[in-house]
Amino acid sequence: RRQDRLTDEAPLVFNAVVNEAALYRHTAAELTGLHAKEHTAQVEQPKREQREKDFADAKLRLMYCSPTMELGVDIKDLNAVMMRNVPPTPANYAQRSGRAGRSGQPALVTTYCATGNSHDQYYFRRSQKMVAGVVRPPRLDLANEDLLAAHVQAVWLAATGLALGRAVPEVIDIAHNETDRVPDPRLPLHDSVAEKIASDKARREAAEAARTVLEEVFGPEPKYPVWWDDSWLQRRIDRAPAAFDAAFDRWRELYRAALIDREAQHRRILDHTLSEGDRNAAVRRRKEAETQLNLLTNESRDSGSLLSDFNPYRYLASEGFLPGYSFPRLPLAAYIPAPANRPGDGDYLQRPRFLAIREFGPGALIYHEGARYQVTRVQLPPDASGDVHTGEATRCDGCGYLHEPADRDDKCNLCGRKLGAATYGLLHLHTVYTQRREKISSDEEERRRAGFRLVTSYRFQRHGVREGRQDALAKDTEGEIARLSYGDSATVRVSNLGRLRAKPNEPDGFWLDPASGRWLNERDAAQASGDSSELPLVEEDGSERGRKKRVIPYVEDSRNIVVLRLTEALGHAAALSLMFALERGIEAAFELEDAELNSELLPGMHASSEQETRDRILFTEAAEGGAGVLRLLQSEPDHLAEAARTALEICHFDPEDGTDLGGDECARGCYECLLTYGNQTHHRRIDRHAARDMLLRLAGSRTEPTGIGESRTGQMQRLVENSDTNLEGRFVEWLKEHGHRMPDDQQVYIPEAQARPDFVYRVPGATVAVFVDGPVHEHADVAERDARAEDRLIDAGMDVVRIPHDGDWQAIVAQHPAYFGPGSAR
Repeated sequence: RRQDRLTDEAPLVFNAVVNEAALYRHTAAELTGLHAKEHTAQVEQPKREQREKDFADAKLRLMYCSPTMELGVDIKDLNAVMMRNVPPTPANYAQRSGRAGRSGQPALVTTYCATGNSHDQYYFRRSQKMVAGVVRPPRLDLANEDLLAAHVQAVWLAATGLALGRAVPEVIDIAHNETDRVPDPRLPLHDSVAEKIASDKARREAAEAARTVLEEVFGPEPKYPVWWDDSWLQRRIDRAPAAFDAAFDRWRELYRAALIDREAQHRRILDHTLSEGDRNAAVRRRKEAETQLNLLTNESRDSGSLLSDFNPYRYLASEGFLPGYSFPRLPLAAYIPAPANRPGDGDYLQRPRFLAIREFGPGALIYHEGARYQVTRVQLPPDASGDVHTGEATRCDGCGYLHEPADRDDKCNLCGRKLGAATYGLLHLHTVYTQRREKISSDEEERRRAGFRLVTSYRFQRHGVREGRQDALAKDTEGEIARLSYGDSATVRVSNLGRLRAKPNEPDGFWLDPASGRWLNERDAAQASGDSSELPLVEEDGSERGRKKRVIPYVEDSRNIVVLRLTEALGHAAALSLMFALERGIEAAFELEDAELNSELLPGMHASSEQETRDRILFTEAAEGGAGVLRLLQSEPDHLAEAARTALEICHFDPEDGTDLGGDECARGCYECLLTYGNQTHHRRIDRHAARDMLLRLAGSRTEPTGIGESRTGQMQRLVENSDTNLEGRFVEWLKEHGHRMPDDQQVYIPEAQARPDFVYRVPGATVAVFVDGPVHEHADVAERDARAEDRLIDAGMDVVRIPHDGDWQAIVAQHPAYFGPGSAR
């Protein structure tokens, strides 16, 4: 049978050989001389423009492009477009495919779909949704505070009339005493810049212009977000000059570090007590420092355009002071030294912080321009004692919530669980530096590629006395399914606890030389003198032995988040499967790319036991300002249900009744549903059937906001509408008018006290009953009844505040700032 099969296949093999020969003899000859160029934002503008011209004239036949060629390019003879992956939305597809066939001639459009990419696989099976899909308005959360603040600051900067120029030194005065042994320049704003940004006239003009912009954002009948108050705009504009100055602090730190390093290496070069090898190393380090200074001052060979990372406009956008949608906000930089054959040609690689904590970790390998570099040290501004400054924080074991030392909390502010021990030695990661590695063993490379143990914590941002958190309940006919807590511009922190392939019982963190910022390997750490707080050890020759300090590097940024808490916890495998299914469903239902949404299981109540369960999932929007999808999940009644129905469809279930449509082709999961290259480490636990029942309940649910995290205007309206008397309504309006904290609830019956306060405040450490007493409470019998109810409430552990109708409300409220807040100065 085997011989028969080979005989049958022989003509096919012969034809393949003939076709391959024809390819090399004829087709290859036609392709001789064909060359390609790239067209991206990293290419200098003059080169880009020349390549566009050459491409239009057919001198350049093939061009590899980023989305820079998506809009505004009309090349009449272009007849083929090939996309290496599926675009984010039908709008992107229409623009990219529309580059070909502009003059009516036939065009070939090819789109590749990666097997392990969930976005690509979804549209590979549903190509009509992309090719002939509805072009929706772009998704952008215009109510995001960070995004609006950047726009307001841009309006203010325009009102000042300040031109930033092409390099930061046109804004920052870099003059300093060059005779100082250790340079320490102040790097202030130029006097002319400081004068312009201090203009009161510019602030008034900016306030007027920004107010017009915000009216368009919020509409004629404004529904303000939770962070808004009437003085927000003026506060932002008043703070803009200081924020503008502070935005250059990262540049100042980089410049000072390069300046100090250049002078230190220069002294080593002149120190003939050092070996020739040490002096040669100092020569290389000094050249690197000079290259860094050239990059920072925009004087390097390739950094003179607007696209340079250190052009003032682009730099301010990367710092979040100005809007910047096309490059990372608050990036982390890795300095790549110049190759030996291109002196003075080093570069800073910029990465989003949550990606950089992985790619730029201690000892990590970075591949750049065909070479391999290793992260060897970090930028390390010392504190006043000469030690490296580290911090501490506490992460709740029950929900992952972040608590700072200043909070002095014994219990978690989110879930109420007793907090465990704090984590010490936290090092905020900034710029890192690399060295080229020519040789590296396969074992070492594989070990480093295994990655790091990363832990995420989060914290809802406070807006004055209000928590920047909005809650909603997802319910179906059986009852409550889950609670969604949405955070606008919440703090998200990712800490690097160590390598995945660490030794058993190895403590968290990495050894660091606190003097040089160099990461220490095991051998160097063993020779160092211990923690840097100890007295230094002295060798026999009198030299001081190096020090070490164990640190945990971390990064943090603000993001839109949703914490989904299930009413009933699931087993780890079921929770994990539900998380990936919902992530896929949200991305597909609302046209998001993989990189735009991240998800993570938060700690469970029994995370270390055989009965491990999880009840919380964290969803994070990656884009600046966010796409607004997570806010809609919390605020719109049917968006979560829509995402769950889409997830069921992706998981091969009928969205209506849950019938399994996967058959034998997909048992627990496949690359068409939940499996991706990115979640390979979880493949053995993923099971689409484990998520089915919960997805079905969510698909039939409705989401109802609870009132927690309402805007002040919305909260006031609700309280006034539900007040029993006009007096209570007037008191609520008075609280809002004077900027005080408004009640959390009203007319709540307290069974143990047999009392129903008019309003209830829930503040850390206390629950407060507030009575607003009308004239009837002046009668003796009513007053006696009130006194007995007050005693019962106090016995029940509550505080009581009475507000007489004819009393001095301002004086009474001022006596209880912990309950009502300080109010606004009006």
